Amino acid sequence: MLGVLTLLFILSGAAGLFYESVWSRYLGLFVGHNAYAQVIVLVIFLGGMALGAMIIGRITHRIREPLLGYALIEAVVGLIGLFFQDIYVGVTGWAYSSVFPATAGSITLTIAKSGLAALLILPQSVLLGATFPLMSAGALRRLTRQPGRTLSVLYFANSFGAAIGVLIAGFYLVEAVGLPGTILAAVILNFVVAI
Repeated sequence: MLGVLTLLFILSGAAGLFYESVWSRYLGLFVGHNAYAQVIVLVIFLGGMALGAMIIGRITHRIREPLLGYALIEAVVGLIGLFFQDIYVGVTGWAYSSVFPATAGSITLTIAKSGLAALLILPQSVLLGATFPLMSAGALRRLTRQPGRTLSVLYFANSFGAAIGVLIAGFYLVEAVGLPGTILAAVILNFVVAI
């Protein structure tokens, strides 16, 4: 069973970094500066993941089937990913036509850009952060021997998947299929893992 969970967590980690790679580019277009967008994405992505892990980590003992919860979260992240392009276009179109002209030349413009960027990626980031506590709780309930080994294998799997995901997205997928295609690849991975 640990082998199956390891493979799923590799795929999950890859999908998460597909999103992170693409969000940096989308938000670079939105905020107008790639370095600034990268910082925003990292802060929101890592902060959201920390928040999701903390929230779910506090209640995993009350969740009857953590692996089912994990699968549901993967499916919800995939669903949000399916509509991310449309959400992004809608939010940025509204911002460019209404918010930015009203806040031009003031600090409020920077606050609005950061706030809208956070709204675009924070929900998925929090959900992605909830995956590790759920996967860990589910695995530890089923694999009671060597809990330290189980957790270290899962942590390795997710981190390894993330490293592979950022390499594939950054050096191949974005160029081959564009930003929407890379998100679709992440969505497919989320749904495969959920199933």
